[in-house]
Amino acid sequence: MKFTFASIFTLGLVGSAMADNFANFFSDEDCNEDGSIGFDINNPGCFAQSGRHSVYLPNNGSPFSYQHCLVMTYDNGECSCQNDYYNFGATGFCHKLDGKASSYRFISGKCEENNC
Repeated sequence: MKFTFASIFTLGLVGSAMADNFANFFSDEDCNEDGSIGFDINNPGCFAQSGRHSVYLPNNGSPFSYQHCLVMTYDNGECSCQNDYYNFGATGFCHKLDGKASSYRFISGKCEENNC
């Protein structure tokens, strides 16, 4: 019983340590150049990152936290509306961006229709 509990506890710690919730934006299309600080995909706050051409979306290690939305605003750095969006699962990959957005925000769940 002690071995089983210890094994499960250790596996839980390792799984938690490998989880990542922070997306990084880049100036190139391959998630290599001029990386930004990490932005928590579970925080719906707005952040200005104009001129970005790719984003690395993390693998958060949770099958229950699969659906997220990246909301993009073209006209200002305040996330005042939605010009474009990208639905994604947090499985760890680089996604190309068109470089038009001035601000971004992440929301949990599926994206709504554009409203700008």
